[in-house]
Amino acid sequence: MALILADIFQLLDRMAPAHMAEEWDNVGLQVGDPRREVDLIWVALDPSPDVVSAACRNGVGLLVTHHPLIFSPLKRIDIRTPIGSVIELALRNRLAIYAMHTNLDAAVGGLNDLLAQKTGIQRVKPLAGGAGRNPHAGIGRTGLLPARMPLRQLALQLKKGMKLESVRVVGDSERRVRHVAVSTGSGSSLLPCFLSSASEVFITGDLRYHDAREIEAAGRCAIDIGHFHSEHLMAAAVAQRIQKALVRRRARIRVQAYPDEKEPFRTI
Repeated sequence: MALILADIFQLLDRMAPAHMAEEWDNVGLQVGDPRREVDLIWVALDPSPDVVSAACRNGVGLLVTHHPLIFSPLKRIDIRTPIGSVIELALRNRLAIYAMHTNLDAAVGGLNDLLAQKTGIQRVKPLAGGAGRNPHAGIGRTGLLPARMPLRQLALQLKKGMKLESVRVVGDSERRVRHVAVSTGSGSSLLPCFLSSASEVFITGDLRYHDAREIEAAGRCAIDIGHFHSEHLMAAAVAQRIQKALVRRRARIRVQAYPDEKEPFRTI
C-alpha cells in the first residue's frame, strides 16, 4: 500500500500529538513536501549535518528526529550557515525532516516513559501535570523502585544498563532510595517539581552546579546521566513503533534507527 508523507505524519501525530508540545517548541514538519512518497525512514536524536548527510547518501525520504531543525523563526536561509546548509542539502536530496520533541516527552509511551522503564520504576505517573485531558501524560515521570537500594547501586545499575561512560551523582552515595523522579534532556526546569514531590532522587541530564547545591541543601539526591544518553534511547524505540504501525497499514516502507549518532562530549 502506497503512503505519502502526510499519511505518515498522521501516524506520528497519534504517537506524540502536536498539542502536547510546549508553547515555545517547534514540532512536526521542518522541511519537505507532505505529498511525496517514501520507501525508507530513519530515526535519530538530532538533525545534525552528519546525520542529514548520511541520510541523503543513503536515499532516505524521511528523517524523524527528537530535536527540531528549526527552533526560532528564520529571517533568511543563508546556506553558508550550519542550519542553512542542512536545509539546502535536505531540499536538494528531497529529504523531509520531522521533529517529535516535547510532545514525545509528554506522550504516554513516549520518551519519559522509556526512561522510567530503563530505571525500573513502577506505579509511574507524570512529574509535571497532565498534558491535555490524559492524566497519564505530561513532562517527567515519578515512580517507585521495586525495593530500596543505595544511591550508588542505582547509579551503577543505570551506568551499566544504558552503557554510559560515566554518571554524576549528587547526595550521599550510601543513602537508600526508592521514590524516583526522571526527566529526559535538561531537567533543570523541572527541579521545583522534583523538590515539591515525594521523590528522593532525580534522574536527568544537564544539571547545573547550583541545581546540585539546591538538591543537596534539600536533602535529596540526583543522578545526571547526560542529555544525549537520556534521550538517545528514543531512536530505536520510535523506529520500532513506526515500523509496526506501517506493517499494520501494509505499507512497504523500511524504518531504521540511525546507528552512528554519538555523544558530542568526550571524557578525557
